[in-house]
Amino acid sequence: MNPTTPEPLTFSTAEEVTLLAELLESEHARLLVGIRHTFHREYRDELRRRLDLVERVMKQAGKSA
Repeated sequence: MNPTTPEPLTFSTAEEVTLLAELLESEHARLLVGIRHTFHREYRDELRRRLDLVERVMKQAGKSA
């Protein structure tokens, strides 16, 4: 697999889709808390970048952030 052109994810069951949505929602909530409680600018910026990534994946999966 070429790291510059990822293959699209495919899910076989609704259970897999539900699991992905739950994991994304959990990470989204965890990142929001982390951003709120972090005083170190660089770390907070990294958390925000990760939050943006999670929100993009959620949007692609059809789940609004």
